[in-house]
Amino acid sequence: MRHLLYLLFFLVLYIVLLLLSLSIGAYRVYTPFEAITILLWGDGSHVDRAVVELRLWRSIAATMVGVGLAVSGLIIQRLLGNPMADPYILGISPGAALGYLSALALGLGYPVLYLAAFLGGLVAYAIVISIASIAGLTSLALIVVGVALSYALSSLLVIAIFLLGPQLGLATVWLFGTVAYTPKTESTLLSVAVLAGLILVTVNRGALTALLLGEEVSKAMGVNVEALRLSMTAIVAFTVSLITAVSGPVGFVGLTAPWIARVTVGASFNRLLVASTIIGAILVLGSDVVVRVVGGGRELPLTAITSLVGAPLLLYLSVRGRYAGRL
Repeated sequence: MRHLLYLLFFLVLYIVLLLLSLSIGAYRVYTPFEAITILLWGDGSHVDRAVVELRLWRSIAATMVGVGLAVSGLIIQRLLGNPMADPYILGISPGAALGYLSALALGLGYPVLYLAAFLGGLVAYAIVISIASIAGLTSLALIVVGVALSYALSSLLVIAIFLLGPQLGLATVWLFGTVAYTPKTESTLLSVAVLAGLILVTVNRGALTALLLGEEVSKAMGVNVEALRLSMTAIVAFTVSLITAVSGPVGFVGLTAPWIARVTVGASFNRLLVASTIIGAILVLGSDVVVRVVGGGRELPLTAITSLVGAPLLLYLSVRGRYAGRL
């Protein structure tokens, strides 16, 4: 019963944040009733309706970024048996960033920048999988190779940043994460991809639940652990690469959301999946609302807010060490 109350609380909190997201912005602050009225019945000027629609697509993008990162974090933590694992641990984030900066340095614009970031994330993942496969595609191999590649790519990123020159401003905005400039097309594409990944994860929830019992027991139950690890990490890589391409690297969500879910709804994978989905959306959408309120008309980095929210939460949950081993 307790977990149902938590889920209801999270859902109500998300709806409140969605209404705030539609109402708050640099142009004008509406009441939630005004925003909904303008959106549904067009009771306002063309400018008002355009503003609310832009905020709606921005809200959808923030929601999908949160959902995708949270579910990806949950999957990676379950597959690797490590509650401190992050969806970016596979080298996806620095790979996407290097692809984006490389395209920017060549003078390329949108949508090629999105494509370069997306492909950069997938290439980094492919390298990690290829090298880790030599060691049997174990969870330890994935972690070690992913961390090593991330450090190597991060070094290249530092060099690329110094070589950008006048384009550094645009790169900085993207590198610290934002959904401020995500129009309808990108938001729709992101929504389709994230929801498709969520469906595939839901289909495999039985095998992912069995992993809680350990690899040997899972294999005895008929689960092909290696194939499951490969297919699920591929879904994570595709989802996170697309998210990073559209919004830039957004930190802490994939790590923090599953932790909050475990503490509130327990270790059942089905409940964890639902709770992580909503909590991830809350973290990113809520942070995006704070960005607009605190920024005073300027767009602050989204990761700065998600980290400020996520770090204290993570420290609190870490102190409650009895939850640390619950995957």
